[in-house]
Amino acid sequence: MGSANGLSTTNGKQPLFSFGLISDVQYADIPDGRSFLGVPRYYRHSILVLQRAVKEWNNNQRHKFVINFGDIVDGFCPKDQSLNTVKKVVDEFEMFKGPVYHLIGNHCLYNLPRNKLLPLLKIQNSVGHAYYDFSPVPEYRFVVLDGYDISAIGWPQDHPKTLEALKFIREKNPNEDKNSPTGLVGLERRFLMFNGAVGKEQMEWLNGVLQEATKLKQKVVVCCHLPLDPGASSKEALLWNYDEVMSLIHRYSCVKLCLSGHDHKGGYSIDSHGVHHRVLEAALECPTGTDAFGYVDVYDDRISLYGTDRMQSTDMYFHPKADL
Repeated sequence: MGSANGLSTTNGKQPLFSFGLISDVQYADIPDGRSFLGVPRYYRHSILVLQRAVKEWNNNQRHKFVINFGDIVDGFCPKDQSLNTVKKVVDEFEMFKGPVYHLIGNHCLYNLPRNKLLPLLKIQNSVGHAYYDFSPVPEYRFVVLDGYDISAIGWPQDHPKTLEALKFIREKNPNEDKNSPTGLVGLERRFLMFNGAVGKEQMEWLNGVLQEATKLKQKVVVCCHLPLDPGASSKEALLWNYDEVMSLIHRYSCVKLCLSGHDHKGGYSIDSHGVHHRVLEAALECPTGTDAFGYVDVYDDRISLYGTDRMQSTDMYFHPKADL
């Protein structure tokens, strides 16, 4: 990231703060494989990408925190190894000299149920949800959404959220294999079992957080494993109710950026309300010796992502109307 570092004080202006990010490590101690679409996956190499990321973040010495955008262990990890493999990857994140904020993804939940997974990721609450917020400086707030709040994976089989998800997906996807988009048209192709939705309680919580952020004149970065805008993502990777979530977000002018993982190729868009959407390239799909991680410099008027190797750098200037 050496050359990118020189850009971080554009016009001599120092960022308010910076942080590291990585997504979709999906480590497993198994031979390399391919995705459903035939894209190569480097299961053992991905932990080396993470190790190099942590080393870079520590060497930088000014990152306030790191965000992991989910899917730290792959679903093909042998289930008798799931617990130790998740612990192994979490231990690598813990080598960062500062706080690490984790999002949960579908592959995390293929390996461990929420009651085992969340304590390992230091996501603490009594009811098993994985949404929360934090404010690293007075001017900014980060909102972490739980995209598998309503999901057929991760909750006990008889849990109301599992049953709600199963009912929903059966209505929306007629295929026997609920991870198959065959016959689904356009945006309907998101109705797959490996995606999920934000539930009613979480929507109410999000509304309250955005109200408070508006009162405090904070700018907000929304983080969700599942992408929230079709312009930045494959249709098959979107949150089931991305439209509802974005409709709520668009009622406020405080949200400047939505960051996501899940769609491994990455993507970028600016939506109709001037909100930036950046989907992060996956660490899992890095051939030997290549990387996909980055860091972000945060300013009053923009957010700049400095990517390494396969992660694209992106300068995101805020829409002036959004502050009216």
